[in-house]
Amino acid sequence: MENSYAAVASEKEDHQLLKILGEHAAYEPEAVLAVIAEIEKRNLQAPDLEQIKQETLQALARQEQQFNPEPTGPTSFTDKLKDFWTLFVPQQHYFVTPILVNINLVIFVLLALTGMHVLSPESEDLVNAGANFGPYTLTGEPWRLFTSMFLHIGIIHLLVNMYALASIGGALEPLVGRRQFITAYVLCGLAGSLVSLWWDQQRISAGASGAIFGMFGMFMTMVLLERSMTWAEKKGMVYNMLGVIAFNLIFGLQGGIDNAAHTGGLVLGIVYGAVLMLRSKRYFTQQYNWGGSIATVALLLVAFVGLYLQVPTENARYLTVLDRFGERETAAMQVMKEMEVDASLINGGKYLPGLEQGIALWDESIKELIALQELPDLGEQQAKEVEILLNYTQLRKTSYTMMRDDIRSNQPWMHQKQQRVLWAIGTYVQELNNLREGKPSQQHEGVNDLPLPEALEEVSGLPLVAQPLIVLDGEILEGIATAEVEDYISPEEIESVTVLKDEHALAKYGEKARNGVIEIVSKQE
Repeated sequence: MENSYAAVASEKEDHQLLKILGEHAAYEPEAVLAVIAEIEKRNLQAPDLEQIKQETLQALARQEQQFNPEPTGPTSFTDKLKDFWTLFVPQQHYFVTPILVNINLVIFVLLALTGMHVLSPESEDLVNAGANFGPYTLTGEPWRLFTSMFLHIGIIHLLVNMYALASIGGALEPLVGRRQFITAYVLCGLAGSLVSLWWDQQRISAGASGAIFGMFGMFMTMVLLERSMTWAEKKGMVYNMLGVIAFNLIFGLQGGIDNAAHTGGLVLGIVYGAVLMLRSKRYFTQQYNWGGSIATVALLLVAFVGLYLQVPTENARYLTVLDRFGERETAAMQVMKEMEVDASLINGGKYLPGLEQGIALWDESIKELIALQELPDLGEQQAKEVEILLNYTQLRKTSYTMMRDDIRSNQPWMHQKQQRVLWAIGTYVQELNNLREGKPSQQHEGVNDLPLPEALEEVSGLPLVAQPLIVLDGEILEGIATAEVEDYISPEEIESVTVLKDEHALAKYGEKARNGVIEIVSKQE
């Protein structure tokens, strides 16, 4: 057959040979190879000659494999072991994939050696290692979009992903080449990380799943668009890819799986595969010009940057500030814990450095909380939490400043004024807990527009004739009629009013609070 094709080709005119080459998809691979051989023999100039030759050889190899499959026999354990180890060894047409597999394995082992749990890593360990986490990724650490691709949430997650990567890499990398494979892998991983960030900024996201889904989508798209393969050759691979993708997406609907990252990687893989096939005129090839590749990557990176900059950051900034607030509070409160143990007038001086540090830490938190209040799209509950935290932090700074000044003056620091400040701090802690737990406590400010008894009735919703319990700066005003409260504090001196009702009032103050409680906090100098 080959000799007959060669004989026919030798009788063709130059322009006829070039025409057949231009329409090579309509001819048998053997005939096209005969035409190419004749063109080379005559030294004719033909565009994309080498590319067409390689594609034709691949098509011929597929045909031979389909009609003349190699016989298979029993394989020894040693042979199976050798085949297994080849998954990790770079080869001519399987070069990038094993390197990626090895990088993921090495990173996991190194993190395990540093103490990260191999089955269920702690969230803090993952974030510290570089996982994608909105409060950090959106506030100055965009590199997490990339590093999260090489982290895994446990060894099962790692092994499943690496098996999938080796499988799809072994099929796709020989078709598109090293450069396009690694480019597509990274871009699909970044797309998955970005979509995950858009979908849920509070999720800790890690893993190669987005990139791997992209590879599956890319392979399926390229097979569908490839023009030299028949549908009979394609359908098995296409149905297999669709099944794998659908199963994993459906499985990912259960909690704890980042389907947003899977979807983002998959969509970009489909798009990137279509772009490559359009660039190669719908043939598999490893030959893509650098200009087109650079332009494609640059366009996608610009789109990624634009998407990243459009992700709403208010919630992320809120969580970041709260995270830093917690760290500063822990550090600042250390000196208080020490003073509660053995502080006295004699040794008070040794706590001055800790108090100074605490004042600086409270001041940093005050600045961040004030800036957070200015965000336009902060949620209602978040705004209320920030307001309470700001008041709490300002009082903490006041308390520390008073203690520092008293120690410097060699004066007792746990005096009545300090106790009132500490009590007020406690009310803000309680108010914050009530807010987060949804308890029906209320805080009101600005009650100086009415005579005090009427103002208290207005803001509390408690009828004063029922004689609710009145608490002023932590001190219960027992035996005092509500109308006499104005003898103890004027409306202008009130900072805030907190109301407790029903079981919440009884839980804190006992049976004497059965008619409700009105807690009044006075303004601090």
